[in-house]
Amino acid sequence: MSLRRVRTVSVGGVSSLAGDDRGVSNVVGYVLVFSLITVTIGAVFAVGITGVEDRREAERVANVERAFDVLDDNLRDVQRYGDPNRATEVRLAGGALSVSEETRFVLADTNETGDVETGTFAEWTSRAVTYREGDTTIAYEAGALVRGDGDGSVMLSEPRFVAVDGRTTVPIVALVRGDGDERVAGDGTVQITAVADSNDDSETRRFDAASGETLYLWVETDHPDAWARYFDRVDGFEDATPADADGVAVAELTHDDRVYVRETVRFVELRR
Repeated sequence: MSLRRVRTVSVGGVSSLAGDDRGVSNVVGYVLVFSLITVTIGAVFAVGITGVEDRREAERVANVERAFDVLDDNLRDVQRYGDPNRATEVRLAGGALSVSEETRFVLADTNETGDVETGTFAEWTSRAVTYREGDTTIAYEAGALVRGDGDGSVMLSEPRFVAVDGRTTVPIVALVRGDGDERVAGDGTVQITAVADSNDDSETRRFDAASGETLYLWVETDHPDAWARYFDRVDGFEDATPADADGVAVAELTHDDRVYVRETVRFVELRR
């Protein structure tokens, strides 16, 4: 083990430790350790805050989704039992709730966009109750509950379309905007009410395909991919969506001898 000789220089009667660098080494080490601790704390803080915000955002959307599940259940009761009025509360949590978009159903004898106008038997429209927060959309569309994230969408609760033994039944909840707001945004709780008109025009209509004729059900919607996948899964419907139809899902009815479309009309209102 060698000992380093420290040269002491006398300047003006004062000794100088010019060759001793131990103090410099301690300062550099302290700075490095302090910098490492600061960077580590900053990184953990940034990642942690981002994770907390993402979790909070996901929980807010999940709460809205649960509220829409209740809305879906309430409107199914309206379909089944004819309840005149139902109300559901939704906490906005920074998003926007609206009844501005429409979902349109068309029963026609063609799946070609150029021929549908002349081949239409009847059509029905319903306002969609839609919640939007960033890239996430949750919507109730005429009997179906749909969630969209970015460019994709999935059906959370399916409509009760039934096809068997040459008979197809299509129940539609036709929502009409009432006296409430068309759109509300921000924070707070909003009540969604579905109210029957004094002159309830809900009805069931029957349509019969002619000999050798094939009927198609068109759905014009903001979520055509979710509807197309639904038609693929359900017996009696075959996805026949034409490639040139934007925002449309078309299903061929394989049980089209008798087609019953049951329309349940309710006025929907948004109230704070």
